[in-house]
Amino acid sequence: MPPKRQGFSKDELQELRSLDAEMKRLLRTFEGIGFNDFVRYLGSKRKIFLTNFVAGMAKGLGIIIGMTVVVAVLIWLLSYMVDFPLIGQYLKEFKMLLETVGPGQ
Repeated sequence: MPPKRQGFSKDELQELRSLDAEMKRLLRTFEGIGFNDFVRYLGSKRKIFLTNFVAGMAKGLGIIIGMTVVVAVLIWLLSYMVDFPLIGQYLKEFKMLLETVGPGQ
């Protein structure tokens, strides 16, 4: 039977202190970045659903507003190209089509 050990050697104590300091540093880092809150968030399916739902609604609204602006600018630019040769006739017809299907009809 091997003899019982009476403690740690000087090197082992130094390594344990180093590991303890590293663990305390990691703990402060996790607390600083809100890791506990993130783990609680991941544990709640309701919070995840609501967050993703609101983010999806915001993205959809942003796409609608963005596309409205882009299409309006394109139509505005096309209205100045009606006098161009070759494509002017097609753009003129397209402009007339848009005016007949405009708002209020």
